[in-house]
Amino acid sequence: MSSRKALFYALLGAATVGLSEFLAAWRAWRAAGGLGHVAQVILLGLGLLGAGLWLGFLLYEVDRAAGRVRRPIGLYEWIIARRGRVHHPEARRPARGHQPADLPGLSLHHSGRGRG
Repeated sequence: MSSRKALFYALLGAATVGLSEFLAAWRAWRAAGGLGHVAQVILLGLGLLGAGLWLGFLLYEVDRAAGRVRRPIGLYEWIIARRGRVHHPEARRPARGHQPADLPGLSLHHSGRGRG
């Protein structure tokens, strides 16, 4: 089993258990209130969000490699581009006078469409 597949199943298991814990903490907070329950709900919620994003990234990366991505997701494309620069140090900085490539959904340049 590849390490990526093992990571996927570990994250899926953690997200499943985490969801159960999150819902139990939510019920406890709604029943009793208190700052401790609020902190637990927030931390478990952030953990679930992180696990969900990571699971989505792993699935996106596999689908992208297989050519099954119809609409690129800007956040995941940005992560893939950053990982590519880490693996290829010569690509970290653009040459003097050159601008880095725009990623779909993350461009800060005006498109010229719509109101200006």
